[in-house]
Amino acid sequence: MAFSSRTLSPAEWAALTHFSADEFQHPEKMGYEFMLWLDGVREQAGVPMHVSSSYRSRAYNLAVGGAADSAHVDEPCEAVDIAKSPTAEDPNWNHARFCILRAALLGGCTRFGFYPNGSLHIDRTESVRPAERLWNAVDNPAKPI
Repeated sequence: MAFSSRTLSPAEWAALTHFSADEFQHPEKMGYEFMLWLDGVREQAGVPMHVSSSYRSRAYNLAVGGAADSAHVDEPCEAVDIAKSPTAEDPNWNHARFCILRAALLGGCTRFGFYPNGSLHIDRTESVRPAERLWNAVDNPAKPI
């Protein structure tokens, strides 16, 4: 069974604390339980999270070099890429990335990826894809967008 049972309604988007529908290219495709979970991860991490990729059509996923079995094409979507967000205090984004990973792990996530540009992939598709995965761009040819 998938992590999310359905997508969010506009009213449910408004109830999130740390994310809004306008941050997502296709908010109507995002999983309800996933977004509640991700909002909690953001709260626990205590650092900014800029979503650079979420739901992708199969055609778009192919065009950007996404994996053939990408979690980004699932409906409801339970995958995001978080863009590197350097600050003066954390110029390489190492502390923020660690805070996000720790919060996601504590929240039960077991699927992570790292892109060469520093972005972080997180998905909750462990019920339909192999769980406990940590990959980097060397292991996975998917390109960040």
